Amino acid sequence: MLPSRFIPALAMVLMSAGALSAAYAAPPQLSGSRAVAPAVLAPQANDLADAIARNEGDWRSRVRSYLQAAYPDRTATTDRAIQLLKAVNQKCLASRTCPPNVLNEIALMSKSAACAAFIIDSVCVRRFNVPRGAQAFDFGPTGQPVYPGMRAVTPGDPRITGASLNGVRYNDAYPASGDSVIGISSFKTTAGPGKYRVVLVSGKRPLAQALTTPFGRTIQANGRSIEVFAAGPDRWLPRGALANGAPDQVFSPSNVLPGSAPAVVFDIDHAGGELVLAFPQTAEIGALLLEPAGQTSGFVLDATAQSMGPVSNRACLEQEQRIDRALAELPQDEPPGRNCPGGICRPPEPPCVGICAPLSRS
Repeated sequence: MLPSRFIPALAMVLMSAGALSAAYAAPPQLSGSRAVAPAVLAPQANDLADAIARNEGDWRSRVRSYLQAAYPDRTATTDRAIQLLKAVNQKCLASRTCPPNVLNEIALMSKSAACAAFIIDSVCVRRFNVPRGAQAFDFGPTGQPVYPGMRAVTPGDPRITGASLNGVRYNDAYPASGDSVIGISSFKTTAGPGKYRVVLVSGKRPLAQALTTPFGRTIQANGRSIEVFAAGPDRWLPRGALANGAPDQVFSPSNVLPGSAPAVVFDIDHAGGELVLAFPQTAEIGALLLEPAGQTSGFVLDATAQSMGPVSNRACLEQEQRIDRALAELPQDEPPGRNCPGGICRPPEPPCVGICAPLSRS
């Protein structure tokens, strides 16, 4: 049975993934939005709510697929979440067979989907200087060329862990992403207190070998969980580059080299000391850039990636608040009993003891 009152989900452990500072403009409303009218979503949400009410074993994976169908429109993802919460609430109140705390669980899954890190198509360009104040790392086999200004990270480096670390090389013409280390479970480095932007670039694999989850399904950044949307190369957002300058200069045909690699971008608040990134499903990393979030980024985004890929703290908070409001506004469960005149329920009358009839006033 559902609890008697539905309250918004507890404070998010899972904060907004890809939440960027003012160095990247807040993403505008997407043109070509994939928002779907509630009447169209209702049959999908109702079918899924039926499965949840029956506690079918695969309902969580079906919820994720339902939410991700709105990719890359985060507002439409939230619209889907709200429609599903309403449908599930209605089914659960009627059937009383739903899993416990199911609405809060769906709300958390919805927030994760609305604030997920989207994979960006990271292209190679002719020129790149590591920004002042940034830490930059080039991952690859021992002895491979290292991009100027970057620090080499090889399978035996104490900064990384993994059960089966292996350095691989794809194309020696691209020192940063032309090689990588696979099987990474964690990476650590020391950094002062502050807010940092993290840019992860995977290896430049041949297209036929491209991974849909090069960084796994989640990244733990100082203990904060960030969902990574799984997408093949045909669905990576165009585009980004380790580069310097304005997008129109960076992405000019004469500056872009053949090939690309998947990348994600997100912000992290750091109290100082050891900064840790963990990859529960392991990751393949070719390059990593850690830079102060308030400065111009060394990972330049083209218009499409800037509007759809990273999400600002403000934009993510707006979607989280919409989900919380919808959850709080759902009709409350009624306790069992028949004493509900006008929908206002009272506890049953206690059993009669002694004189039960009202006293006469005559």
